[in-house]
Parts: sequence; C-alpha cells; structure tokens
Amino acid sequence: MKKLRLLFSLGACLLGAWIPLSAHHSFQAEYDDEKPITLTGKVTKVSPDNPHGWIYLDVKNDKGRVINWALELPPPNILQRHGFNTSVYKAMEEANEEITVTAFLAKDGAKHAWAAGMTRGDGKTVIELGGLPKQPYSAKPNGDRKVNSSQ
Repeated sequence: MKKLRLLFSLGACLLGAWIPLSAHHSFQAEYDDEKPITLTGKVTKVSPDNPHGWIYLDVKNDKGRVINWALELPPPNILQRHGFNTSVYKAMEEANEEITVTAFLAKDGAKHAWAAGMTRGDGKTVIELGGLPKQPYSAKPNGDRKVNSSQ
C-alpha cells in the first residue's frame, strides 16, 4: 500500500510539473520576426506576471482612432536585469506615461506583439526588454549549424 501511495504521489507531481510547461510557447510559434513594429502610446496597464508579463498601450492609428495593444514581456527576472522593476512600471501606469516600444507582430494579426525594447516618455531612458532578434529566425542554418546572416 505504501508503494502504491508513493507511486501515485510521484505521478501526480510529474503531471503537475508537465501541465505549465506544455502551455508555454516559443517566439517563433506566435510572433513574426520579419514584421517589426514601433508603437507609441499611453500605458494603461502593466502586468509583470510569470512566465510572461504584459504592457497595455493605447495607440492612435493613422486615422486617429485609439487601439489598445497588448505587448508581451519577457519573464520578470529578465525585466529586473534590464531595469524594469516594480517602481518603474507602477510609475508608468499611474502617470499614464507615453512610451515607444519596438516589437514584433503576432502571426495571427491580432493587436498584440512581443515587446523587444522600450523608450520612456522622457525620450532618454531606454530599457532593453530582451528578445530582440539579432537576425531573422527564418534564416536557415548551414551545414555547420551556424546561421548565415547574409541570407
């Protein structure tokens, strides 16, 4: 009976660890590295959740209509390393600060993107959020498994 209980507990733990991992997605699966975009708008909400947080921006389109964009952020530990801590995002949210974000569009055409970098409202403070591809992910590896940047 002890062995059965131990085996059941072990199975439950493995299942519990597998479920969150199966929900995680990759950049390549959701975003298009060949469709960068720069958005300037007012911060309406910042949600630095795990495994990925979100910045919500109200951005005016070319017709003057306000569109709410959801910008996915890297994990909180990466944000912290790049200076994006609790005091920064709370101040941005409370002030409804206007920021500029470099991002990559979602493949499904929705109004969300992967936030790769951010310039704050003062125009001077740049926070690199991480995740900005150095070259397109669509570049194919050569036989030596290195990506050729000339493609």
